[in-house]
Amino acid sequence: MTLGSDGVRRYDHLMIDAILSRASEGGRITADEAVLLYESAPLEDLGAAADAVARRLHGDEVTYNVNAHLNPTNICVVGCGLCAFAVWTDHDPRAYAYSVDQLVDRAQELSDLGITELHIVGGMTKEYTLGYYEDLFRELKAALPEVFLTALTAVEIDFVAKLERISAREALERTMAVGHDTMPGGGAEVFSPRVRRIIADRKVGADVWLDIHRDAHEMGLKTNATLLFGHFETPAEKVDHMVQLRDLQDHALANEHPGRFQAFIPLPFLPGNTEFSYLPGPSREEKLRTIALSRLVLDNFPHIKGHWVMLGEEVTSEALSYGLDDLSGTLTEERIAHATTVQTPLGLTHERIRELVTAGGRAPVERDSLYARVAREPVSA
Repeated sequence: MTLGSDGVRRYDHLMIDAILSRASEGGRITADEAVLLYESAPLEDLGAAADAVARRLHGDEVTYNVNAHLNPTNICVVGCGLCAFAVWTDHDPRAYAYSVDQLVDRAQELSDLGITELHIVGGMTKEYTLGYYEDLFRELKAALPEVFLTALTAVEIDFVAKLERISAREALERTMAVGHDTMPGGGAEVFSPRVRRIIADRKVGADVWLDIHRDAHEMGLKTNATLLFGHFETPAEKVDHMVQLRDLQDHALANEHPGRFQAFIPLPFLPGNTEFSYLPGPSREEKLRTIALSRLVLDNFPHIKGHWVMLGEEVTSEALSYGLDDLSGTLTEERIAHATTVQTPLGLTHERIRELVTAGGRAPVERDSLYARVAREPVSA
């Protein structure tokens, strides 16, 4: 090992090649090895190893779904510095708050687009209680029984549980009883306490997020996991986040829990309109390195999902050769990322998302929220 003039560790290329070869064949790599790869492996070699893993697991197929977002409110009492979506009060001219009936009406309109999933997350305020979400899920399932509800991050579950003065596990029992199908991975940000103090100091810590996903897995709920990267985290903190997720997935698999993580979603930080608008955001290389590394570290995760809204269409297509095998849905009126200065579309047509996949040299396959194939002719969405 040598230390470069920039202070970054440099390793013999034979050591790098040996770790990449082991990882590409499905072998587990340590946290130290993962940091080494992130800092020192040639980008193309890192991508090739991740691509080998993705192709071994999924062949040429890249999955996606046809979904839409429902954000009940943007009023939020948490107030994270990283967020450009939320407002503090209903007196803010940007504030909105929808009733159950309004959201059900909107969902029925969206159903004409052929959606198979509603992604439901939003701000946290005392008016949006567990009872509100029970009513919403119950009414949505009555109106659209075939549509999956991917809803409520672990942070939101913790919030509504505290409002009700019950455990998060009890809150999950109640939402699952009325149609809660899967849980998104938002709110994880970066597990590092140091970084969370900077970007989300009022948000519950990583231990709460991990505990709620552990409960969800034990109860049979499939979930996703995320990492928000490209702000203040170090490579070691990025890797530690992935390793903690890998450990939790190991726990679910070893104990044969009916639920587990389905996908990991690396989310590049979009600084526009946040408290950190002075940051440049992650570069193309940082995005591709993080995606590729996640495919190698998270050897027990079935899928690495790309959120094209935040990655951009060009990087999304390129990342299909860096370990990405699944894409966030076609979406409709995405609001959270677009509260920043992101220039991606509010939604993509069914045809356009398939074009992104084929442009990346892969075969597009539509799926539902549980990764079962959806067989139908392409529709506009």
